[in-house]
Amino acid sequence: MPTPTLLSSRRASLTFAATVFVMTAVQVLSTPLTALLGGTTDWGLALSEPVIIGVLVAGCAAQASALLLSDRWPKTALVLTVLIHLVMVVWLEVPTWLAGMYLVIALAMFLLATRAAAAVALLWAAITSVVGVGVLLWWTLAIGTPPHLAATYVLAEAARLVTPIFGGAALGIWWSAQVGRVTAAQVAAEQAKREHGQRVAEAESRERARIAQELHDVAGQHLAGLIALSDAALAIAASQPDRALSLVRDVRDEGRFAAASLAGALSDLRAVGTERQEQTRDLQRASDLVEYWQRRGMKVQLSTKGTLTDLPAVISTTGYRSLQEALTNAAKHAPGAPVDVDVILLKDRLLLNVRNEGEPDAGSPAVPGLDLGWGLAGMKERVELLGGILTTSSPPPGGWHLTLEIPVTPIDNS
Repeated sequence: MPTPTLLSSRRASLTFAATVFVMTAVQVLSTPLTALLGGTTDWGLALSEPVIIGVLVAGCAAQASALLLSDRWPKTALVLTVLIHLVMVVWLEVPTWLAGMYLVIALAMFLLATRAAAAVALLWAAITSVVGVGVLLWWTLAIGTPPHLAATYVLAEAARLVTPIFGGAALGIWWSAQVGRVTAAQVAAEQAKREHGQRVAEAESRERARIAQELHDVAGQHLAGLIALSDAALAIAASQPDRALSLVRDVRDEGRFAAASLAGALSDLRAVGTERQEQTRDLQRASDLVEYWQRRGMKVQLSTKGTLTDLPAVISTTGYRSLQEALTNAAKHAPGAPVDVDVILLKDRLLLNVRNEGEPDAGSPAVPGLDLGWGLAGMKERVELLGGILTTSSPPPGGWHLTLEIPVTPIDNS
């Protein structure tokens, strides 16, 4: 996972380098400028005082400029900062004045560690420390310093050099780890956002499928009712015109009711994702469904056993839709035949039996072509998703049975 660059623009890089230069120059020049202000004009060095100050300023500028390479070539930047410091030490022979340059080396080490593996960063810190201390030891001995004094000086100077180098490496590794965690969190958030979008899309798809099923149920039930009423009106039109006219009025009322129901389902379709205004129908309204068909001439009897309010909503709704589909099929295919409905809630399961034992009324012929092709199939899929079973059969003569069984989690009444 790539680490974002710290110096992301040319302006940021130049500002950073300028700040480091000023900070380093102030520390490096503090000793010689203090000496000049105190009246000391002969430092006993090979170069004149103005030249030394110019070289110190140039060295600080060169070392700070090397940091501009850190984003693209961090190892090169580190090597240059160390090399400039060591050249200044050997050339000017004023190592204590140049202690401020250690911080620039530590910054180069930090920038390298933010872009390299931890092991690589620590290896470079070790190499830089060994090279720096080794050159200081060589130079100290080369200018004739006694070995024991050279060792004492180099040990003290090593602590001042090695500590910021490894500190910069540690901070860079920590920074890289923190940025990695943030980046991983961002990736996870993006993934979660995509998954949420997928779940929303899937939920909308399921909701549209549910509404489509609602349209099927409403259309099937009410169209079957309209045709049943129309058939009855036609059958008695010649002998009972007044009664036939009354049935036609019922057809008109039924059509209005069907239109209102369809409008409600279509309203749901236009507002997928919003809260529904009407409570979902379930088996607690089974008696309303039975009364609906009784008013339209169906000989249907309902028997219930158990407290239907204890049913989970999804099971109760599935049972209602199955009963609605069964009664609609009875009206379409066996008009006029008696229908018995048993709704039984046991401790561990729901049973629904719809039986049509008799033959259809000869004056009310079956009405083909109303099935939308996925009513019972869709209900069977719903029931099986709940771990249940829905079966249908056609025992002679002309009978029709629907049996539904859905497991229910036992209810703890303690």
